This record gives sequence, structure tokens and C-alpha cells, in this order.
Amino acid sequence: METLQNVVDQMLPNVIQSETGFLVDGDYGSNAVDVAVTDTGLECQCFVAQVSNGECEHVRIVRDHLASNPMPDDKPAITQADADYYLSKVSELDEVLAANTESATKQIDRIKLWLEVEMDKLVRRKDYYTLALDNYMHLNEFSTKHLVNGTLKVRTQQPEIKVTDEEKVLTDKRFVRIVPEKRAIDKAALRKYCTQTGEEVPGTEIILKPHKFSYKLDGSAQ
Repeated sequence: METLQNVVDQMLPNVIQSETGFLVDGDYGSNAVDVAVTDTGLECQCFVAQVSNGECEHVRIVRDHLASNPMPDDKPAITQADADYYLSKVSELDEVLAANTESATKQIDRIKLWLEVEMDKLVRRKDYYTLALDNYMHLNEFSTKHLVNGTLKVRTQQPEIKVTDEEKVLTDKRFVRIVPEKRAIDKAALRKYCTQTGEEVPGTEIILKPHKFSYKLDGSAQ
């Protein structure tokens, strides 16, 4: 027949200790609560402890546990029943973790879709305004214009010289530089010649680029 003390011990919440604190395992479906060991003592993150700034029931349980179970030299003994119970708790937590991860993933996907749609709409609207500002600068032949809300700028971009046939270009010694043990295209000389003369050297293609429009708002740069 069980003694009264044994019955009381079974009814008390289980306390598990780690290097950083204690886990007060609640009974009857209640959640386990962490009680951390800090420089100032025991600290619990439960609602009561947060709103009252005082000692909650979980801290009192840990204090009672320490008082009735002096720190042993070795790790406390755990029975097979304890191990099986702890394993069941791990299983429950794994299920919660999996459910939370699945839920979070769905929410993240929905948020990403929402952001993509909203960004697309906003970028399209922004493009209307920047195109109008670009036309304003072009029609008035401004290169820089200071406005109340910021500064508009337009600069001419150099054409891109695309080498379509390297062997053909290498036949023209004007655009060849000697790299140790290798003949290579002198792209600087090629660019200079093409931009100055407008001539497409055999094996190249001149790709003209539109002017670049930019703006700078007060406190930011675009």
C-alpha cells in the first residue's frame, strides 16, 4: 500500500534540470514551463511572473524541488517509467514542431505571393511616374534638375561593344594585345575605335544604349 508521501510525490509537478535551468512539467495537459538560472536567481517567463514581477508558482516549485532534492554528485537517477514518459513528451513536442513548421511554411508562401502581387502593382505604377519624369528631362534637354522633392539626372551611356567573332577581330592588329603566350583582344582599343568612328569592326556588334535616367529623393538615392 502506497504511503501518503508517495501519493503526494506523484501529484507534484515533475522538475527536470539542465545546465541552464529547470523545466517544470505540468500535469493534466498543462504546458511545461522553463525556469532559467540567471545571475540574480531563478527567472520564469510565465504570464504571472511577467505581469507581477514577483515569484510565480513555477519558481516556488523549483525552490521546493531543490530543498527536498539536494544536488547530487552524480546525475539524478531516472527510472524506465520516467524515460518512457519523457519520450512521450518528446513525441508530443515533435508533433507540435512539425505542425508549426507546416503552418509557418504555408503562411510564408501566402505572404510571398501577396508581396509579389503588391510589388508588381507598385512597380508598374512607379514606372508611369519615372517615365513621365524621364520624358520631362528629355523634352527640356536637362541633364540635372533640382526639384523640391529631390534631384533628377540623365546621363548618356557608352555603347556596348559585343564581340561576336573573336577570330575575325584578332585578324586586325589594331585591336590585338599580346598576353604572355596568348593573343587576346584589346577591348580598350576596340571600344575607343568603335565609339569614335561608329564603325562595326568585323566580328563585333555595336549595341547602342539609351540614356540612363535616375532620381534622388531627399534622404535616399535611386
